[in-house]
Amino acid sequence: MGHDDYQQRKQQWLARIDGFYGQVQLWLARYAEKGQVKYDLHALVLTEEMLGTYTTRTLGISLGRQHVLLRPVGVMLDSSGGRMDLEGHRGIVHFVLPDLAADWKIATKAGEYPALEEFNEDNFFEALLEVSSD
Repeated sequence: MGHDDYQQRKQQWLARIDGFYGQVQLWLARYAEKGQVKYDLHALVLTEEMLGTYTTRTLGISLGRQHVLLRPVGVMLDSSGGRMDLEGHRGIVHFVLPDLAADWKIATKAGEYPALEEFNEDNFFEALLEVSSD
């Protein structure tokens, strides 16, 4: 891959992150309207060998006293198209793009060969509860 290819890959990755956040906020909109959910975006600087250093954002989600963080991990990971982690006090759930043109998936089993399921509203809420519930 040439320099332009890596820059295009980085731009696609940044667009996929924004799309992911937009989908999550859409699913949580009815709770945000009632003041039950609040968001905060913060700059995140990532460095990847082939892409160099670039800035993206994390999305913090506050649900009452619980706080979770969606954090992009990177796009040049093994053979995947990128990974996003949902981090809470009870653990981490991984969301992956098999490639940049594919739909987001949720990793339901960790390890070298994770089991991947469709990223949808139901399993996102399950993941949210998994990492945040007491």
